[in-house]
Amino acid sequence: MKFVDVIRKAENEHVIYFLLNSYIGIARDRDRLKRLPDKVTTLPLANKSDLRCRFEILICELDIASKRLDDEKCILIKEALVVFGTALYSLQSIGCQQSRPQNFAIPQTQKPTFSDAINRTHAP
Repeated sequence: MKFVDVIRKAENEHVIYFLLNSYIGIARDRDRLKRLPDKVTTLPLANKSDLRCRFEILICELDIASKRLDDEKCILIKEALVVFGTALYSLQSIGCQQSRPQNFAIPQTQKPTFSDAINRTHAP
């Protein structure tokens, strides 16, 4: 199972932030991922706006790395963008589910039956 799959299956935002902080911690310790900007790898991750800011920084960094033809750095940044983007989407989904009333139900309409049609035609 991929890391993003675990984020997608997270049931609340606390789990998502725990996973993201773990990812950032691992990214800082791995030599390969030390090339990410400090603004992205600083711990702890505070909230959704902090995550969104880091996501935007990574987009700018990807643009710069792409223009420099730094393929290795582009791959690293894309990996982080997938993780951060998945987390943003999951946080948004969880937020939408929590804001919906618990007793919200879409009303079920019954299809009219043949006997309903007969009764309407013979009604006074």
